[in-house]
Amino acid sequence: MELRQLKAFVVVAEELHFGRAADRLHIAASPLSRQIRSLERELKAALFRRTTRRVALTPAGRVLLERSRAILREVDVVTRTVAELATESTARVTIAFTRCAAQTLLARIMVTARRFGDLEVDLHTDLLTPAQLDAITSGAVDIGFLVRAGEPIPAGLRSHSLTAGALRAVVPAGHPLAQRAVIDIADLAAHDLISFPAPTRSVVREVTEKACARAGFRPRFAYEAGETAAILNLVAAGLGISLLPVPVDLLGPGLVHRPVTPEAGIEISMVWRDDEQRPPVLRLIAAIRRSTRPAPRTESREAAPLSTAP
Repeated sequence: MELRQLKAFVVVAEELHFGRAADRLHIAASPLSRQIRSLERELKAALFRRTTRRVALTPAGRVLLERSRAILREVDVVTRTVAELATESTARVTIAFTRCAAQTLLARIMVTARRFGDLEVDLHTDLLTPAQLDAITSGAVDIGFLVRAGEPIPAGLRSHSLTAGALRAVVPAGHPLAQRAVIDIADLAAHDLISFPAPTRSVVREVTEKACARAGFRPRFAYEAGETAAILNLVAAGLGISLLPVPVDLLGPGLVHRPVTPEAGIEISMVWRDDEQRPPVLRLIAAIRRSTRPAPRTESREAAPLSTAP
């Protein structure tokens, strides 16, 4: 069994489509299929159920996917750690933020990171929560700062709550609801809403839907957009109202935001892999935890103290 086979298997398992997986791997579909068949012969087990319409993992495939991800993460950790030690190069840490988390925490986190003179930070500042969780799990991101709504984090990850808050209604300045100090969520039933696309599994979208359901109605999403700035542009054009985290520092002259009742609570958490071993990452996580207070809302599986020894 070779690492390239495991990498190919993981991509096919994530895409459940040989054509898309081949595109990601920059190879043709036929060689990819041969790699998977060779792996199945070596393991003496079918990893996928293939039909003309779909590809699905078998029980053996699901087990191999979990273990393959762990193996590939470990190889990546070993490779990066040894390279950093051997060359005495600047350690590199990849950090991701949702837009809300960046607005709230980016400067503070970067000040903390700057104290480590040998640390180079790669930043991603508008990555939605589900995409971040996937990237952290795969090893593409080391530390994520993301929006949560009390839901448990996926297995294999740890979290630390940083701030608690709530969604606010963003409306055009000339809208009748803009005259209110507080907007009742039930009153949104008569208005078009704008949010992130449902397939993105955005926490903001899910909290919006649940808040509307508790108020007794199903929200009418007139428009969807994948970025906060695009949503704000649609609201400013008078095409609807949006529930978004605060602070919203992109609000222009034509927009206002108001608190809503009942509160649609959220929190911002720092998330990393449970099996993280790279000393630079662990040191930065520990420093951030020391410099921030946990949010009043405590989440499940709060992280245990970290060892920062090399």
